[in-house]
Amino acid sequence: MTNSAAIFIESNTTGSGADFILRAQELGLVPIFVTASPERYSFLNRISGLELRRCDTSSETAVRAVIDSIAATTPIALLTTSSDFYLYTAALEAKRLGLSGPNPNAIAVCRDKDRQSAALRAGGIGVPYSATVRAERDIGNAIKQIGLPAVAKPISGTGSIGVTLADTETGASDALRKLLRTTNDVRGRPTQSGALLMSYVAGEEYSVEILDSKIIGVTRKHLGPLPHFVEIGHDIPAPISSRLRVKIENEALRAIQVLGHVKGPAHVELRVGEDCVTIIEVNPRLAGGSIPTLFRYTTGFDPVLAVLRSLLGMSSPALTGDAHGSMRFIVPERDGFFALPPNCEQLVDRFGVTEFVLYQTPPLEFRRQNDFRDRIGHVIAVGDDPAVVARRAEAAVAFILGA
Repeated sequence: MTNSAAIFIESNTTGSGADFILRAQELGLVPIFVTASPERYSFLNRISGLELRRCDTSSETAVRAVIDSIAATTPIALLTTSSDFYLYTAALEAKRLGLSGPNPNAIAVCRDKDRQSAALRAGGIGVPYSATVRAERDIGNAIKQIGLPAVAKPISGTGSIGVTLADTETGASDALRKLLRTTNDVRGRPTQSGALLMSYVAGEEYSVEILDSKIIGVTRKHLGPLPHFVEIGHDIPAPISSRLRVKIENEALRAIQVLGHVKGPAHVELRVGEDCVTIIEVNPRLAGGSIPTLFRYTTGFDPVLAVLRSLLGMSSPALTGDAHGSMRFIVPERDGFFALPPNCEQLVDRFGVTEFVLYQTPPLEFRRQNDFRDRIGHVIAVGDDPAVVARRAEAAVAFILGA
């Protein structure tokens, strides 16, 4: 495999993007990063031995031309992406080259939340009721059909962007109109027209992390205040009974089987209320929000490395550790100037945390987006007692925010 290429089409901007490239190098591969905007990724300049190819990644024709130019001179061992926006393109190109990867058709269904919901419901999976809104004239009927409270969300999206809870007709109408007016995603690419209105499911939120139809683990998710759905923390393993864990895992596995996404990683988001498991959505990728990092600390299992090994036809080691881990994100409480408190460099020792990472460098002017972009960093605490590690992580964030 020496001198063979690992091609990455774009990346997520926070979390595991750099890890994929570094793990590919550990496997003896030459990483080649295909992007339209290298300046989007702060980690690129820190990775030596990385080849960069620039093209319009919103164009399948342009991406294909770059890949074929690479293939003309270099054996390609794997082709993938860690970005939601390019999952279908990567799967399609991997299949064209005869490489291992997820089913492009399953990726397409998962990425279209309307089609995904319909497929899951037809397969007997519990999902929220939903109505598709293609134009303003559909809004009234959608509200009558779904009722209130309800969640307005894009048909295709990520990072909680544009996801809003509405408990009045005016609120639901305003949220849906805003989504209908949105014509480009955060990367400037044209978005799929339309929006979804989904029934609101109360309850605790979890995610199940899966690779090649095998469970990696269950994550307890913490969300910021409604009406938005910004993830502000994760606990691994989720502090739940073994009975509920089995129920959650089985429902997640049923969901990916129904969608045909049996190869590759999956991040299945769900809610549990009154002992009822409701699948919110299936994402055909590894979890974001640095959840793979949290698994690495607590179990010794590296999900990023495992994905690459799977694509190469290699087995992955079993989970070996049994520690508990809590991640809490740093989200400033108000717009305006934000700076770190004095002595922040001593935070790791003071609060007994394992990791303290900033995605942006304070001081900075913070402007709330009500999605994943509000997170400017995170802390991770690891230990034997789940309650203790959660308190340590929360105390560290409270100190950073000056609470």
